[in-house]
Amino acid sequence: MKEKFVSYLIETIKKHRHVVILTSSMLLIVMNYFIMLNLKSNHLSFSHLMYIPIVITGTFLGTPYGLVIAIVSGLAVGPIMPYNLTTGQPQFWGDWFFRLLMMASIGVLSGMVGFNYRKSQIDIKDIKTKHPDSGLYNLNYLREIKLETKKVYTVSTLIIGNAQAICEVQGYEVYYTYLRLMADKFMKTYPDMIFIQPEIHKLWLIKPTYDFDLEIEDYVKFVQSSKYVDDLTLFIDFALGFTQRKHIAEKRIANYFIQSDIAATEAKAKNLMYLTFSDINTNKQFEYELLTDFEDALSNGQIYMVYQPKMDLKTKRPIGLEALIRWEHPKKKMINPDQFIYAIEKTNMIHQMTQQVFKWSLDYQVKLNKESIYLPISINISTKNLYDLHFYEKMVGIFKSYKKIKPNMVEFEITESLLMEDPENSKKMLQALSNYGFKIAIDDFGKGYSSLAYLAQFPINTIKIDRFFTNQVLINPTTQHIVKATIDLAKQLSYEVLIEGIEDKETADLLERLGCHSAQGYYFKKPAKEEDIMTYLKKYIGQ
Repeated sequence: MKEKFVSYLIETIKKHRHVVILTSSMLLIVMNYFIMLNLKSNHLSFSHLMYIPIVITGTFLGTPYGLVIAIVSGLAVGPIMPYNLTTGQPQFWGDWFFRLLMMASIGVLSGMVGFNYRKSQIDIKDIKTKHPDSGLYNLNYLREIKLETKKVYTVSTLIIGNAQAICEVQGYEVYYTYLRLMADKFMKTYPDMIFIQPEIHKLWLIKPTYDFDLEIEDYVKFVQSSKYVDDLTLFIDFALGFTQRKHIAEKRIANYFIQSDIAATEAKAKNLMYLTFSDINTNKQFEYELLTDFEDALSNGQIYMVYQPKMDLKTKRPIGLEALIRWEHPKKKMINPDQFIYAIEKTNMIHQMTQQVFKWSLDYQVKLNKESIYLPISINISTKNLYDLHFYEKMVGIFKSYKKIKPNMVEFEITESLLMEDPENSKKMLQALSNYGFKIAIDDFGKGYSSLAYLAQFPINTIKIDRFFTNQVLINPTTQHIVKATIDLAKQLSYEVLIEGIEDKETADLLERLGCHSAQGYYFKKPAKEEDIMTYLKKYIGQ
């Protein structure tokens, strides 16, 4: 009850701050005036007390208010205040007028300082919480969202599948203009809606639920009708995902968008305009079928490995490989890794899969070594693996059967966001793996909320900067500064820096100039099967 009262009091003061500050300032002026009247000597020297209400008013309410309070104060300690309290002799007009001018100057200056301070705070907040090009809120703004407890919210994800194509053909400015126009259209109908742009091709939308079905219809209509930018007509390949969440006490509002992300991704995969998360219950059958077939697929050749080189940006030579899993189902054809890995991670089979991937990667490394190719291979691991108390023993047990491979030729990658799910447990397991000699890499850095300073507590060797920054770095000076600062700090912490998603020479050259060590992406080489990668790597042997 006490906390609610304090909170209510603070909100009331904020709401009526002009009245509160003006009333307080006038009370201070009156109080100072009577204090001076009751002094026996040198009472005019206490006129400096009047600067307190002047500065307070000017700073918090601005120049006009500061000037008014300054004039009131100057008059109170000027012609209204006698020079001699005993005889009532008035002050010389030049003295009090000069004092009034000084007070007026302070009122104006404090107002200007206050205005500039508030403006700079707004600018800093905008830089921190808004996308520099679209002007929409970014992920940082999620920390500031205040949702009403026990209220039901419509949570949605909009994926623009051809965002990159629009940018490449029409230009980034046209694309971001399109986003702003679409946001305006939404806001006209739903002014309480909040837009978040977590990625260039994705928008998160959240608002109180009024009529869920009607809102779905409106969202689809708004996106479809927002394809005009000036005299251009854009083709928008989009998918929407919807869910509803009652806000209780969740602090990480980003978690609310997990289900809508899944629904949007599923809608995109099925070429639908939208799906609700409840619709995806039908996907459970699909996942169940995948889980049923998975164990056999591990042994019958349906599931196999592909590898993508990691390149030194200076020498343009491969310095490592990342192992990636693929599944070509006889009926479902090529299954997206995100689909089956997401399903597998819900079960104990994630451990079996990780161990098998580890064995296959080590087998391939043996093949490479026979061709005098010595490159470290990284494999992706799940936090579910780290929850297994025997994960270390299992992985080391597998590794020991490969006598000629050194531990530093193996790197385990874990995504930043997954690492933060259980940092203490993750730290212990990763430390054990690091102590054995394995390398540790943080994947998708920058996609979550953690900082390099926080990650410094983990035994990390490599930071892999998320492809979101790769997509922005050529066109966004702010992104360039962020990437450069990240690279510089990572170097100070003795981390290797790799950036993902390189698709053109210009991006590769810029990142080299920014000081990035290494990179991977389609520009260098797409993930390919063992034979193709072997042929590719042999070109560099002996050079």
